[in-house]
Amino acid sequence: MTSHEILIWFIEPETIQDPARLSRFLQWLSPEERAQHARFRFDKHRHTYLVSHALMRGALSLATQVEPAQFAFQTNAYGKPFVAEPAQHQAVHFNLSHTEGLAAIAISRHTELGVDVENKHRQDMTQTLAEHFFATEECEEVAQSSEHERTIKMLEFWTLKESYIKAVGQGLSIALDSFAFKLATATQPAYLLRLDAPGSDRNAWGFWQGQPTENHLMALAFKSDPTRPTRVRAQRAQWLAQA
Repeated sequence: MTSHEILIWFIEPETIQDPARLSRFLQWLSPEERAQHARFRFDKHRHTYLVSHALMRGALSLATQVEPAQFAFQTNAYGKPFVAEPAQHQAVHFNLSHTEGLAAIAISRHTELGVDVENKHRQDMTQTLAEHFFATEECEEVAQSSEHERTIKMLEFWTLKESYIKAVGQGLSIALDSFAFKLATATQPAYLLRLDAPGSDRNAWGFWQGQPTENHLMALAFKSDPTRPTRVRAQRAQWLAQA
């Protein structure tokens, strides 16, 4: 991973079922993470948590050559995690996301970032939800789209907004209608059309979108550097199935 590169690893948790491998993943987790894993009521949710956190630790290990179990994490005041130990790797930025059928982690050595993944078949992604959470400009674009396009457009807006909030690291203290996106076209990536936060520069942020599987959408937000373009790579984490 180069200094101006963002690497995204993703995996379908259900593709990893080997008991010995899952047992190894459990040993990677901290006592607090193992306790959280045990609190899930349903096996499916426990499995997703275990694989997604193994993905996080494994990806950070690949980036730093530190054993997965040796990482310790802390969170900021809004709950965004960061590397606390080993101290020499505190400058490595990362963000984890998971949804029905997919987990993903984005890693960078140079910029704050946020990643979000969503299943295209979410049942709650409705016009009513959009009108409640989206900015006026975004609601208008959704309303003008055909019924066939509407759900995908709402998911594109949702993943972009979630990725931006996660990158800023202030959680839902940021109102979802206080900033608005313009969706990507054939010639231009998505960008912030409006950003109401005082002193904030909407042009300081870059965005990337992808479709890692036929059932999922992904969005990435990152601080952009006008002097040096950021390269984004998204790859399936085949190595996790062999860890």
